[in-house]
Amino acid sequence: MRREFQFEAKECADNVIYLTESHKLLGNVKLGCIVVVLICLVLILRNLNILLMALGIILVQLYILLSVIQIKTEKRIEENRIKQKIHQDYLDRMDGAWHSFTDKGEEFVKKDHKYTSDIDVFGDNSIFQYLNTTKTWHGRQKFAKDLREANFGTEELKNRQKAVWELSPTKNFTVDFQFYGSKIRFKGEILELINILKGSGKKSISSIYSYLLLLPVFSTAFILAVFFTGLSEFYIPAALLLFTHIALWVFCTVKLSGNLKKITGTGYRIGEYSELFAMMERKTVESPILKDIKSKVKSDKGIVASEAIKKLDRVIMLIDMRRSGMVYFALNIFFLWDFICIYFLRSWQAEYGGYVEGWFEAIGEMESLLSFANLSFVEENCCIPEIVEENLIEAKELGHPLINLSNRVNNNVKLDKEIFIISGSNMSGKTTFLRTVGVNMVLGLGGGYVCAKELKMPNIGISTSMRVVDDLSEGVSTFYAELKRVKNIINDCKGKKTLFLIDEMFRGTNSKDRLEGALAVIKNLESEDSIGLVTTHDLALCDLADNERIKNYNFSEKYENDEIIFNYILNIGKSESTNAKFLMNKLGIEIPEDES
Repeated sequence: MRREFQFEAKECADNVIYLTESHKLLGNVKLGCIVVVLICLVLILRNLNILLMALGIILVQLYILLSVIQIKTEKRIEENRIKQKIHQDYLDRMDGAWHSFTDKGEEFVKKDHKYTSDIDVFGDNSIFQYLNTTKTWHGRQKFAKDLREANFGTEELKNRQKAVWELSPTKNFTVDFQFYGSKIRFKGEILELINILKGSGKKSISSIYSYLLLLPVFSTAFILAVFFTGLSEFYIPAALLLFTHIALWVFCTVKLSGNLKKITGTGYRIGEYSELFAMMERKTVESPILKDIKSKVKSDKGIVASEAIKKLDRVIMLIDMRRSGMVYFALNIFFLWDFICIYFLRSWQAEYGGYVEGWFEAIGEMESLLSFANLSFVEENCCIPEIVEENLIEAKELGHPLINLSNRVNNNVKLDKEIFIISGSNMSGKTTFLRTVGVNMVLGLGGGYVCAKELKMPNIGISTSMRVVDDLSEGVSTFYAELKRVKNIINDCKGKKTLFLIDEMFRGTNSKDRLEGALAVIKNLESEDSIGLVTTHDLALCDLADNERIKNYNFSEKYENDEIIFNYILNIGKSESTNAKFLMNKLGIEIPEDES
């Protein structure tokens, strides 16, 4: 896959260079045409010459032709730049250079969410920043929702997996969908436009509009007849007809044209959705969810979204005449232009208004599924997990997708109706392992690929307490903030299967209270039908591992040539090593000798 992206990126870059040179050449030829035309004009003024006049006309026509070609060349340059960036972004994901991606989903960061802040779902260096390739407002919102609200039913989750798996080999479709989506500049304002397009739900157009559209036809014919015949006795009736147009426009259309004002200026953008719809309409699909998405944009009733959007684009072009100043006023005075626009808009709403919301939601669903499929393009060690009924997480070569392959250490793990107490010294990999499990579960619960050779997982909730900080605005200490998070975990686990991840419980208080509190929490969680991982420096907490539910695991290190070496491999049993004194000595912090 890397070679394909490299080839496509290079080809697009070469095209940009070639087309840029062609654009410059066209500009130089156009300049030459202008110079020659000016010379011909001077010579013609001195001495009328038919051949020079013919040459000048030919050169003017050539100039116009070259201008058209130059505009098309500019468009092709921009298209190749967009495609080059899309391919380069995939290469950056493979090489670990994706941290510069600007869209991090920061507005989706909620510090009180059950898990997103703790396992880097949104924000800097997040899974959203890494995998998101959505270009539309609906796609971006849907992908974020699927990451933070993983609550699909088991059957729906399995259908999402089928859809993601079906999309994963379609590199060209994925790239083209991003390409056409990149041309769309709508953001949240698309919702207001959709509400307008949905209309009032009426299925027919009021007959008054049909009759009013006949009025400017009659009036124009009458005024033209008066103008050409010169019959002065009909001047007053002609003027009265024009005043009638003005009165209708002022007293009726102004009241009815509020939506026309909101639509004005969107025409050059709404048409850009049509190619996305057309791609979904043309695509052959097998999975139930993709079939459902396709049925939304191409119904069995003959409603085709791409064709409807093209019709809407033409209607909005008529509405956009509102921006034409005096021409707009003249069109209303003579032809009741706003009435014509309202008639065509209402006609479109009557035919398509009931479908329009579903169309844009379908784009969002497709973009979200494509983003979940992206891991298969950039990660060799990935799979679609198997969803099991048991409360079991079993993985082979489970790794953190946000850690580059060259630095990543994968682990095998089997969490079978158990609670793991994971001990180990500083920087040994405990917290990273918790995030590894968490982020892969989030991807799996969204129906996507996970960073593992194999993974069995249940369809359960996730609740975490890891990155806890104080809140000075509410007068909340770190310890109290931890208490609230742990209380939420206990509540989440009651009566519902949940995966809980707790990192260094109650670090914000003294060692005695920390240990007693941690023991109480684990005993509470042990009684529930949930599974989880708890990291600790308190080795006394490991003494709980004396039954079938609670197990000890650890991360360890070794020392060579006065250096500490971590292997980041999960081991069975309690940790037997610490490294705090070694690290303090390494940094030159003196530790007083024990006088006793």
